[in-house]
Amino acid sequence: MRLSVSTNSSPQGSTVAALLEDAAPLASALFLPDAELLAIVGVEFYDDAAPERVAEGLLVLVPSWRALRQQAMRGLVELAAKRGAAGVVIQGGEPPQQVLAACAQTGRGVALLRLDDHITWREFEAVVDLTIGETSPSITASLLQSDYLFAIADSIAEVFGGSVAVENHARTLLAYSTVEHQIIDETRSVGIRTRQVPHAIRNHEQYRQVQFTDGPVQFPQFDAHELPRAAIAVRAGSMQLGSIWAIDPDGGTDVPLSEEKRDALERGAQSAAAHLLAAWRVSDAEARRRDAALGRMLEIAPTSGDLVALSLAPTSEVRLISLQFAGEAASPGDERQLQAFADRQLQARLSVVAAALTNGACYVAVTGATESRIRDALTATIRAAARSFTQEIRAAIACPTTAGVGFVAAREELDAILRTPHERTQPVKSSDDVRASLIADHLGQLFATYPYLQHPAVTMADGRRQRERRDTMLAWFEQGGPAGAAAHLHVHENTVRYRVQQALRDWGVQLDQPDEAFALWTTLVAWRARDRSTHTD
Repeated sequence: MRLSVSTNSSPQGSTVAALLEDAAPLASALFLPDAELLAIVGVEFYDDAAPERVAEGLLVLVPSWRALRQQAMRGLVELAAKRGAAGVVIQGGEPPQQVLAACAQTGRGVALLRLDDHITWREFEAVVDLTIGETSPSITASLLQSDYLFAIADSIAEVFGGSVAVENHARTLLAYSTVEHQIIDETRSVGIRTRQVPHAIRNHEQYRQVQFTDGPVQFPQFDAHELPRAAIAVRAGSMQLGSIWAIDPDGGTDVPLSEEKRDALERGAQSAAAHLLAAWRVSDAEARRRDAALGRMLEIAPTSGDLVALSLAPTSEVRLISLQFAGEAASPGDERQLQAFADRQLQARLSVVAAALTNGACYVAVTGATESRIRDALTATIRAAARSFTQEIRAAIACPTTAGVGFVAAREELDAILRTPHERTQPVKSSDDVRASLIADHLGQLFATYPYLQHPAVTMADGRRQRERRDTMLAWFEQGGPAGAAAHLHVHENTVRYRVQQALRDWGVQLDQPDEAFALWTTLVAWRARDRSTHTD
């Protein structure tokens, strides 16, 4: 069974409908809504103990769906539709009519797919990752296979006489031939310089043709910048891993490939597949283990297994940093895009240990860098992100910690920093930048936990007059009296004095009592921090 996967990374190319079209007979649709389908951003195995994992854009995999009660399965379908999941996937058997009916009756409807009995869930997950394109981890050149891929390209180029390129599923150039006197055109030269195939509708159609064909495919000369080519898909079993493209100076659709050229492409594809698959499995498995270990360490104390997965000694000094979209909550798809983008950018500037996405923020552990260097790297990353994302991004840097201590406290520090207001001119902050705001934030949490500690000035009914009094009292404390408060609030000094007198009378406060003054001031500071956080962004 051959599975062809589109490498188009646009949202339209990653829908359930596109997956079914490109990957048949991988899966079939038991129900497909008429409405436009959401883009697939990833897959998630269903856990009835963690329904929050069902999120927008995810394909929800339910391996043991027949063990669920009919009502529970119907509830899952309704939850998937409510949260905008891309679809629900089962394997084997026929779902009850009640479940099929629920797929059509839940708002826009939710796709219900059935996986072929001969496909494993791991294979399906891998194929979905490949369809998403650049949003999933690409197969990149590594020490495991880089030199070998260049050797494969050279061996094919010696037969064709033209430049040869080996590419992954995301159309990233992994290796190219360096044979002396080989013929090369402008399109190939650009690809070598950028390590990426230019985006064009014609290129997309050529790739689809290669993926749907067993064996070499020939393409005629397009223009003066693109000579005739022959290409072949690189597959490992049912998985689409990439392709090999050879410039054929004497070729074209009207000149059949010689047996020597066909054999060179087929042998090259077979050899490249083994190395690409090994590299993908190693890098993907290791990255998943590291990211999973970091995700656990954000919640609980580290285990020896987590430290081994991250290649860290208990005494290793580590910094935890985080990035998050400002303003309204972003979709899971946007958050995954941010994680992938930040990981690529930071890898080029810092020693990244692992990255984990949870509760709308991307957390990254780094080693061997000063706060200044980390700040520069985050600033450059956010500046680059402005060209790809419409929503603003803010970042935070935690104090150094050791791997043995873990990241629970560091994550709490980052979350507190991200709750403070971030100016556009200073999107990256550490605790030193917002110390007063952090104290106010924690005071607010203290008062929320123990409300009886709050001063009546805050617990009284809200309104314009009460807000004026609170603002005036804060200005009185912080500006050193009526004159400074009046200038800060742009009102007359007598107005300040009148408001303070009324507030002290109604609140029953005597400012000459230090304890009472302290209680009032800390409560007002916490109130202002909470009020700002609800109106930030």
